[in-house]
This record gives sequence, structure tokens and C-alpha cells, in this order.
Amino acid sequence: MIMNLYQRHIFPRLLADVSKRFTEDRQRLAALLQGDVLELGSGTGESFPFYPAAVKRVVSLEYDDQLLSYQQPQRLPAHLTNEFLLLQGDGHQLPFQDAQFDQVFCCLVLCSVADPAQVLAEAYRVLKPGGALVVFEHVAAAHQLTHRAQRWLNPLWRPLACGCQLERQTGQRIREAGFCTDKLKRYRHSSYPALVGTFLEGLAIKPEKS
Repeated sequence: MIMNLYQRHIFPRLLADVSKRFTEDRQRLAALLQGDVLELGSGTGESFPFYPAAVKRVVSLEYDDQLLSYQQPQRLPAHLTNEFLLLQGDGHQLPFQDAQFDQVFCCLVLCSVADPAQVLAEAYRVLKPGGALVVFEHVAAAHQLTHRAQRWLNPLWRPLACGCQLERQTGQRIREAGFCTDKLKRYRHSSYPALVGTFLEGLAIKPEKS
């Protein structure tokens, strides 16, 4: 009962507040977007204002109905007013045909999905050949002691963060899904605590030919 109350009414407010702290990071990643874009796990819609003119159409997919209620499509740039679709759906089973999108945008999503390999397989499927997965994700720390601390704290962190995990090897999962990862970088973000301060950022490309 208490956890359900927390997940439905308290956590969305906390997430909306925390998401604002990543504004500069979202803006930097959104600048890479172009063409037909699927934003996977759009959360409270904090990325909406930053879509550049190169983006022609946006489909925003979010699983949690409580987070959906926080989204404000009116924050989108004017050129996308009539080229925006908001859907409630599950990234593990995307309701789209193969090779439909130029890019899939994942911002702090792959840390919390139940099966990241399945979500990445679906992202790969709906991308056009040569399309890009644009990611900004916190991942397992490279520093050994920090990684041990992540492992120790993860069972406590996960329920409080509604599924978010501290030590995911997201870069490895993206490679295993078939993406080219030459344009991804893993780094220590100085603005955030060590436990959530190692990030994976950039473009993962679906090869033109499989």
C-alpha cells in the first residue's frame, strides 16, 4: 500500500524535479536528433523543448500513466505541433513496424527497464538501416570500489527509484544488440555523485547491412 502510494504519487514528482537537473545534458543530446524520432521512455517530457529543426516527426512513448500526466506537449517547438504523437506503451514490445524511425532517443531509460536486451532488440528492429540510437544513460562505474558500492546498494536503491539500477553494463548490451558503438563514450560526469556519475553518451548506429 505504502509503496504503491509512493510509486503513483510521490515518485513522479521526485522524477520531475530530478529530471530538471539534467537539462543541459538533454539539450546537448537532443541537438543530435533528426528525421523521424521515437523517444523511448519520455518520462515527464523534459526533452520536448529541445527538439531541433532537423526533427520532422516525434513519437513519444511512456509506460507509466502517472508520468504521462506530467507531460506537456505544448512545450514542443512550433514546427512539431502537428507532427507529434504521444502514446502509452511498453518498450519491450514496440507497436511499430520494422525500420520505421531514423532515430530512437533513450535518456535515462535503459537503467530501469526490466529487460534491457529486449528493449534494445526492439529499438534495433524499428530503426531504419543506418539509423541511430541516441543515448544518455548512467551505467556501472569503472572504478572498482565504486562499482562494489553500487552492487551493495542496488537492492535498496532499486525499489526507491522504481526499478532504476546502479550497475548496468549498458554499453555491452548495446553492442550485443548489433549496434556499432564507435560514437559512444563512457565518462565520469563531475556534476553527479559517484554512485550515479558514470555515463554512456552518444550515437549507436544500426549497420546499413546486417
